[in-house]
Amino acid sequence: MKSVLVLLLFLITDVSGSVPDTPQQVVTKYNNYKTICTGLGYKATQCNGEQTKVIGFQSSRKGDLVNLKTSETVIFNQASLNKGSAYDTTTGEFTAPTDGVYSFSWTTMSETEKYFITEIVLNSSPVAYNFTDGRGRTKNAGNVMSSSNAIIEMRKGDKVWIRAHDKYGQFARCVNGQWCFFSGFKL
Repeated sequence: MKSVLVLLLFLITDVSGSVPDTPQQVVTKYNNYKTICTGLGYKATQCNGEQTKVIGFQSSRKGDLVNLKTSETVIFNQASLNKGSAYDTTTGEFTAPTDGVYSFSWTTMSETEKYFITEIVLNSSPVAYNFTDGRGRTKNAGNVMSSSNAIIEMRKGDKVWIRAHDKYGQFARCVNGQWCFFSGFKL
């Protein structure tokens, strides 16, 4: 009877997992699973096997934007981060260094009684919009700010940038790079 009780206690403990494995047991289990998977035809890969290079940027705009022309590019002229060197602070364009899916976000700020409507474009085609509108707000009510995001599938060499939507780039308060941002990274 005592051996049945010990066996039952062992099975309950082993099944419930209440007793943590020792490091050697973990390694043994891992090696056993690896042998089984290899026998079934699965191949071992590194966790970072597909993407070894980080691609990402964080840019901001130094200087206000006033009365942009129709579809004029918003140039975020400062980059605090530019891993992969894919963002150009002189043109405002991000050029995909590799095929993939990328995430972008941008923020603009405007003043009471003014507006600044933008769009993110992929190779000149609009993808998403950002509507920063202070019209209808009483004077001295404070600034208005809005952000937008877009997930975009890109091919190597494709370009993405922010531009004024139509002729609605009236006024963006960016000051010294503190209020207007554009960032992106490869997923």
